[in-house]
Amino acid sequence: MKRTFIARADDFGSAQAANAAILEALTQGCLIRNVSCMAPGPHIARDAEALRAFAARVDLGLHLTVNSEWDTVAWTPCGPPAAAAPLLDRRGRFYQTGEALAAAAPPVEAVLREASAQLDRLTGLGLPITYLDGHMFPYRFLPGLDAALRQWCREKGLLYAAPFDRFYAGGPAFGPTYAAFSQATDRWLRALAAPVTLYIIHPAKLSHETCAFSNGSFPPGVVAWERELEYRSALDAAWHARLASLTPVRFRDLAQEE
Repeated sequence: MKRTFIARADDFGSAQAANAAILEALTQGCLIRNVSCMAPGPHIARDAEALRAFAARVDLGLHLTVNSEWDTVAWTPCGPPAAAAPLLDRRGRFYQTGEALAAAAPPVEAVLREASAQLDRLTGLGLPITYLDGHMFPYRFLPGLDAALRQWCREKGLLYAAPFDRFYAGGPAFGPTYAAFSQATDRWLRALAAPVTLYIIHPAKLSHETCAFSNGSFPPGVVAWERELEYRSALDAAWHARLASLTPVRFRDLAQEE
């Protein structure tokens, strides 16, 4: 029996480099079946129309963002700042880590208000959103948020994709060259044993934008190179052979099976 493979590209809207990479991968590649959209991203409106053209064959999701992980690039709320105040640090941006968010202990209602604002932002751009997942997994840090988001998704007619996080076990090791990363990808795929795998990638073209994606754990350029590798991989024709032994799916396909 073929193993189920959920390939998800995250952070559409976070940078022009991310938008361009994901759109190119959807046009030329065969890997991506789900695209998670970052409503607070500064470039979400720029390419929404181009992304919408793929909605018939790719699931588009709300990548609920209530953490702002980088030092010099900030994610801020889509809703009114006063309504989102419990989610914001002293600089007016989302807390940098899940642990900081947990320490702030915002009410779950504040997250739901911001989720609604982010969904409105995406649907207002004409994006047919079908599921919700979480940027940096906020439902792991706030008690009660998982159940609240599950109910919120039912009310909004969305698939709550967080339960599929249990099928995520990382990805292939990054390397100094694309050839090394491609070889690591083949080794990683051969080692997969679980019947279902969630593969999360962040394709983005190497650029000044992505070099700004840095913090104390990731010096400038590290994340940029990793995302460049994932961008090249998403275009790689090698995935045609790789997917022959897998069943690539959208989240909506899994929902239909349940």
